[in-house]
Amino acid sequence: MAHPPCLHKDIPIADIVAACEDAADILAAYGLHCFSCSAVGTESLRDGCTIHGFDDETVDALIEDLNDAIRAQPSRPAFLHVTPEASNTLQTLGQREGVPDSGLGVRSDAMGSFCMEFCDAPAIDDIVLFCGDDRSIRIFLSPLVLWRIGGSTIDVRDGCFLLRESDAVSM
Repeated sequence: MAHPPCLHKDIPIADIVAACEDAADILAAYGLHCFSCSAVGTESLRDGCTIHGFDDETVDALIEDLNDAIRAQPSRPAFLHVTPEASNTLQTLGQREGVPDSGLGVRSDAMGSFCMEFCDAPAIDDIVLFCGDDRSIRIFLSPLVLWRIGGSTIDVRDGCFLLRESDAVSM
């Protein structure tokens, strides 16, 4: 099981909302309705708090409340399953694009959903997961995304990557 990630001011709000089921409610209670704003995909918690005129004490309290909510969630495994079909699709894409060391980026959006796209390289803070024994198949995702979807399965259907969340969540 993964350890719960620790939030800080520079994490994008979209990642926080995706990682924590109660984040939207907590943000709203503080007067931040950023999760419904069009800038939420790129705006950090620091940016949102600054725009709303929060003092340092309020920001620290908000981060503490969000971290408490994340720690209260059930732990999930620190891995993802990848079906053979998804693995083959990633290999084919990498060969076709001329970037065999590429992978699948799993990102969060402002509504707490997850998007998957073929990526040449991981983002700066991404975790890189390898699929099974084949270390050429890689998944790039943030610690917050892994905390939320760990143990899930990545599949492909009609050329689109799909995420099926695991029913087995450890308490």
